[in-house]
Amino acid sequence: VAEPLRLVEGESRCDGRLEVAASPGAWARVAAGLWDPRGASVVCRQLGCGVPEKGYAVPGSGTVGLRCAGTEENLAQCNASGTATAPTGS
Repeated sequence: VAEPLRLVEGESRCDGRLEVAASPGAWARVAAGLWDPRGASVVCRQLGCGVPEKGYAVPGSGTVGLRCAGTEENLAQCNASGTATAPTGS
């Protein structure tokens, strides 16, 4: 089963810009201003990447905001806002 999130344009599978599944075959970029280390912890845990080493904003605008407490098992448990729907699944 494919994850409802991915990291793109990074140097490894655990590095890159975060995108979430908006619909089958469509991805939405997470807005840099609506992203923080707590959300990064959830993404890294979900992707099996361990503890985040760094976070950074990338050029361009995002369409989705995510707010996480940092204790969630996956992004589906975080609060999402924006034009895309929240990712579902485990």
